[in-house]
Amino acid sequence: MGSSTDDNADDDDDDDAPPLPGQMKISEIKSELDLRKVSYSDCFDRESLECRLNDARASGKADPSIIDEFNKRNLEATFEGKKKTLEVSEDMIANSLGGDGTLPGGMPPEMLKAMMGDEELVAMLRSPKMQEIMKLVMSGGQEELEKLMAVDKETYECVTKLNQIMGKMNQMQ
Repeated sequence: MGSSTDDNADDDDDDDAPPLPGQMKISEIKSELDLRKVSYSDCFDRESLECRLNDARASGKADPSIIDEFNKRNLEATFEGKKKTLEVSEDMIANSLGGDGTLPGGMPPEMLKAMMGDEELVAMLRSPKMQEIMKLVMSGGQEELEKLMAVDKETYECVTKLNQIMGKMNQMQ
């Protein structure tokens, strides 16, 4: 019924227009909330599920175990004598995608692949401080990061450096 309109909207740029929770099936919304490790046990209708997912997406909440998987792959690569950059497998991305087709925080999979090829960024992501910051954002959202940045100079410096690297990457695309 509305598929021709939807098809035309998708022609512009699929990465810029992920499906909104209102366009998703309830099972898809719940699956993405599960992926992000966000509880919805107190949601009793579609509207509350949609709001919960919108909030989770906006805050960047996700499953912090993604960081542990990154560390595991990093350790394996080190033992195998591989280069310092990490390749991101399609399976790894598929297991981390939300219903909107992006990774936690709204990042398109292509950007993650490009990031993993940047040695400076990979070195930064390997640092314990940056991993602590990423886990904080994944579990507590942007608000928690902002609180920590206000009181922790090292966190502020790490996030500033990350933003500079990301800015350079965005200019290159």
